[in-house]
Amino acid sequence: MKKYSLNIYGANDEIIKTFETDVVRWGVFMNAVKLQDEIKEKSMSEQIGAISDFMISVFPTMTIEDLAGADVGDIFSTFAQITNNAGKIKTGNTSKNA
Repeated sequence: MKKYSLNIYGANDEIIKTFETDVVRWGVFMNAVKLQDEIKEKSMSEQIGAISDFMISVFPTMTIEDLAGADVGDIFSTFAQITNNAGKIKTGNTSKNA
């Protein structure tokens, strides 16, 4: 099982695709930290658009159509999982296995 994953669901709530990765590139991570700080100031539609763009940057083969089939809770959970790594920088715990 990969560290980060996002399931895409079909019409009957069956999983039709899963996007997975163990790696979040530094540039994507920097965008996540910036987005986490800026998102509070954005409208709801801007927040959703920004998170959508971010998720596609994490899983580059995923399309916006794929993302539309993801569960909203899964999207927010994956986003939070990645952005929470910013706390590891503050505490000095930057181990790949942390």
